Amino acid sequence: MTYAKPNIVVVMADQMAFDVVGALGHPAVKTPNIDKLVHEGVAFENAYCNSPICAPSRASFVAGQYPSNIGVYDNGSELSADTPTFLHHLRRGGYETVLSGKMHFIGPDQLHGFERRLTKDIHTTAFDLTPDWSEGVYHNPGTGVKRLKKPGKMELNNNLDYDEKVLNRTLEQIRTFKRRKEETQRPFFLCSSFFHPHDPFHITEEYWNMYEDTPIPMPEVTGEELEDMHPFNQWIQTHHELDICQLSEEEIRQNRRAYYGMVTYFDDKVGQIVKELERLEMRDSTIIVVTSDHGEMLGEHGMWFKRTFYDPAAKIPLIISHPERFPAGKKVSESVSLVDLAATFMTVADVPECDKWLAKMDGDSFEALLAGEEADWKDEVISEYYGEGPVQPMIMLRAGNFKYVYVHEHDSLLFDLKKDPNEIKNLAQSPEYKQLLSKFEERILSEFDMEQIKKDTLQSQEERIVLSESLKTGIVTDWNQDGTDL
Repeated sequence: MTYAKPNIVVVMADQMAFDVVGALGHPAVKTPNIDKLVHEGVAFENAYCNSPICAPSRASFVAGQYPSNIGVYDNGSELSADTPTFLHHLRRGGYETVLSGKMHFIGPDQLHGFERRLTKDIHTTAFDLTPDWSEGVYHNPGTGVKRLKKPGKMELNNNLDYDEKVLNRTLEQIRTFKRRKEETQRPFFLCSSFFHPHDPFHITEEYWNMYEDTPIPMPEVTGEELEDMHPFNQWIQTHHELDICQLSEEEIRQNRRAYYGMVTYFDDKVGQIVKELERLEMRDSTIIVVTSDHGEMLGEHGMWFKRTFYDPAAKIPLIISHPERFPAGKKVSESVSLVDLAATFMTVADVPECDKWLAKMDGDSFEALLAGEEADWKDEVISEYYGEGPVQPMIMLRAGNFKYVYVHEHDSLLFDLKKDPNEIKNLAQSPEYKQLLSKFEERILSEFDMEQIKKDTLQSQEERIVLSESLKTGIVTDWNQDGTDL
């Protein structure tokens, strides 16, 4: 069947765990609007980010390439302006591309294929968040658990203000699309990207009270002693100050309760966007996507935030709904990732020279999986991490039921996610898995030169630290311009 080019609306959360959706089985979280999209659309049970941290994940998402292939290593890395994104391709295919909210682009190009931004970004767009591996493992109070000591109610903060602006400008833009005369209309791609439910975990009394009588489940997997953890998790725990600051059981519970409230707050934003599309009779011509840039550990394995390859941090929600085009209530078990979502948008939008450009990308279109058709799918995900916390590059491979983690110059990790979904038993030292371990290691090292990646990462950090210091001297140029002035 041939379809007209659909509108596409992506509603993106920041740091939303894959499992905090009621319709996907969470026992406590209230997500009625996302639940409705799950029932009306396609839910991916094994969707991953390509780096468990904001800037590399989002750059990988728009470029359809792995972070190391585009030189975006951490939250202070710039996506080069000469890197084609799926947004450039959509524009070539006749789409109007608009962004409301966060995309964590670093550097002077704050568009990367978007025609317009309706808001500033919420974080610095300079090189200020560049880590320094040359210092070794160090504490970072800005990302430490001390900021989780007082979770709970807060009526006003910059994060709430920002997300209200993101929503309002999104709704205004949808109305603008609707008002245009038919002869001047183009199909549109609109990304509405929110800060919630990113830490610190504070939410208004309205959403806090929604969980007053709700039992708050505690983490399923308690943390190991620091000295018993794999080195890369030791590095991350130290970076997050968990070696010098512990949370009480009540503090853990309160943080989880606040997080659930923040998820419900985000769910309300999803609902308001969908309702506006329905009110203006645009829903039937629009694909709606709900996803996140990465997850949140929320105390599992004794860990918080992200920066690790455990599923709570690396796995993301991904729900795609278009009643005319895709089946309702379908669950997809095959593994996909954000680089594949970029490729999928390109095939759905039928962009010019699509096959040629997809051949240059790391992602593949899963449009056939969406449509419920037979597909020879790779069922593989690669995720990289070169950001703050660790001092070595590392890569995760999800292949079938197995998860393999390569840490440069250190022992690897291997989990059977079917038998061990909580990733408790490391099989890397088991003799019966020696052949599989070698196969996965060869798979990674055949594509990634880890020593070169380490050299490139260190060189990039050194250069950007110098630039960051320099750009704070004398006349300071702010790259984070308001979208209305662009």
